Amino acid sequence: MKTPLQTSDLLFTTSATKFSETLKSIKRSTLSISNRLRSIEQDSQFVYAVADAYNLPLIANERCGSWYIPPERKAGSAYFKSTDGHIGEWSFSLRRLNTQVLDVIGQHDGCIIVDSTRRGKRMPDALSKTIPIWCAVLNRALFPEQTNAHQLHSPPISVSGSEHSQIEARLRFFLGQFQARLQLGLPLSAFREKLSKPLRPLWVTQESILPAGPSAFDAFHPVILCTASRRVPGGEVSEGGYIQGAGDDSEGWASGLTSELFWQNKERLMRTSEEDLPDLIQELVEVACSNVAGGKPILIEPTAVFHLSTTDIAATVCKEFDAIVSCGATEDAGLRELLKSNYLHLQCTAGKLGSRDLRGELHKLNDFLVSRPPVKSILICCSTGKDLSVGVALAALCMCCDDNVLFLGNLKPQSSTESITKALIRQRLSWIMTSHPPANPSRATLQSVNAFLMQRPCPPVAIQQPQPAANGHLQEHVRLVSIEAPSASPPPDRSTVLQAARPFSTTGTFHGLSGSWTINRTLTSYHSALPSGTFTGNATFTARTPTSRVKNVDAEYLYSEAGVFKTNTGLEMHAGRKYIYRLQTGTEEISVWFVGDDGESAAGLGWRLGSDQLDDHGKMVMKGGHLCGEDQYDARYEFQRNTDQQESSIERFRLIYQVKGPRKNYLSETWFTR
Repeated sequence: MKTPLQTSDLLFTTSATKFSETLKSIKRSTLSISNRLRSIEQDSQFVYAVADAYNLPLIANERCGSWYIPPERKAGSAYFKSTDGHIGEWSFSLRRLNTQVLDVIGQHDGCIIVDSTRRGKRMPDALSKTIPIWCAVLNRALFPEQTNAHQLHSPPISVSGSEHSQIEARLRFFLGQFQARLQLGLPLSAFREKLSKPLRPLWVTQESILPAGPSAFDAFHPVILCTASRRVPGGEVSEGGYIQGAGDDSEGWASGLTSELFWQNKERLMRTSEEDLPDLIQELVEVACSNVAGGKPILIEPTAVFHLSTTDIAATVCKEFDAIVSCGATEDAGLRELLKSNYLHLQCTAGKLGSRDLRGELHKLNDFLVSRPPVKSILICCSTGKDLSVGVALAALCMCCDDNVLFLGNLKPQSSTESITKALIRQRLSWIMTSHPPANPSRATLQSVNAFLMQRPCPPVAIQQPQPAANGHLQEHVRLVSIEAPSASPPPDRSTVLQAARPFSTTGTFHGLSGSWTINRTLTSYHSALPSGTFTGNATFTARTPTSRVKNVDAEYLYSEAGVFKTNTGLEMHAGRKYIYRLQTGTEEISVWFVGDDGESAAGLGWRLGSDQLDDHGKMVMKGGHLCGEDQYDARYEFQRNTDQQESSIERFRLIYQVKGPRKNYLSETWFTR
């Protein structure tokens, strides 16, 4: 008879002197690279089964999804963020519209988007909420007449009824944002031509029963949202080495191994022992880095001039371009020797420091573009082809292109009243993101570009674009496009209308709110049970460290007001309220939150301010709203600068707040003055 296992028979590492350390050691061994790769390979078999059952192409939601799809079966990539589906932070991304997914859907009457998530959740928020929001907004924009397709679809097992209702209430705001972006030049008709019917998300997990054969979806294009991993309710230690969402956050465990390298060397990796895996991975990564090949520069449409690539690719295709702009710590001696004055190097270190360096280097780009002889192609590159080069391309597009530009030429500076606005920057960024979906400029990079464009006047350049000649052929025609040239004339009189001032920005407006205000409010009630009256008092925007768990909240105010409300009947009472104002500079958005019972923390999202523009009187207008039960709340902010024209110097502003519903019907107009 075998002797029962004794405690003394268990062997732990010498450092595991405590029980907690022992458990950590066991967990680390469970989450080994070999276990991750085996789990990925196992889950990929389920992904194949889903593709075969629905007979639809596979799209990876990057970066996690690519680990579960071999390159030969991957029809494309999507970039839907889970953070856009987090509770209270729901969003429709204008930066990543994922229009490339529509191409696949239109060609194959649907698609399967693959993603996964780590232990504890049934499916990632990107699949349960972000993509359903995307589908609902696109349906409303592209199929306005089919109102039965405008509703939000979400999985009940992951999204509660309350959360579903809150998201659905925001769809109108998301649609307004999308339509505003369409007005900046995005091709709505082109999107519509790709689809013959609305989109409908459907969810598949390893707990789902797959159809025996391909199904027919006559009323909609199916968007199958496939969670690749099996759900693990407890710890991975009890799963025999299986890891849920093993491909997630690969930067933390893969030691440089990419999904492409995994699939290219899967058999070799799977049969290598845990002890030898690090050496093998290092070898594969080094070989991949030394054999850069196959990549092609990306044309930024609708231009015919500007292209993006990595620095390595630029070295192999440099002869195909008239000029090259590179970003990096050191310039390329080979490119300098070959292109001479047609090569520009912007000295930027790696990471966030490089993004900050970019701000001081962009003036070189301006001089470089103005001094160019006529050229037909410019390549802009950086080490990744996704960050710094995108920022440089964005600056170039804003300085050099109108909506129909195809060629770039040279021109001596001359005066102009046309300025680079935030709307223009957003439009040019949409050109890049639509042409090159993998582009991923960091917030720091975009901030550097915005600061350069909005704070520095730019000389004009000439635009060469093909024009139809009398014989029907295209001829080159030079048209002057002026962009806020520097002027030697004296500064304008302080009484000049605000339209001539430097444009407002969301960030500058937000910082201009700081401090104390005197408020005067008129409340007009159209409901017999609610009184009309006036409110006078004081309000304070107090800056504090952001309390949001969302990383891209850059600044925050605790707003507090107190005063006396006097009804039309003569009744007086003391009143007050609090809100939280948050700024997200990456998306140029201000959000307003209700305050909880503690008077400090956020209890729920009130509204987000969007659709910012200058009205006929030069005021910055921002709008937002939300649905509370059956009552619709709409807010309109009108900001007015001081006569010193400083961006963050706000003299006064007005808040118009309208509430309509079965229980409420009133109009509130509040003036804030210093």
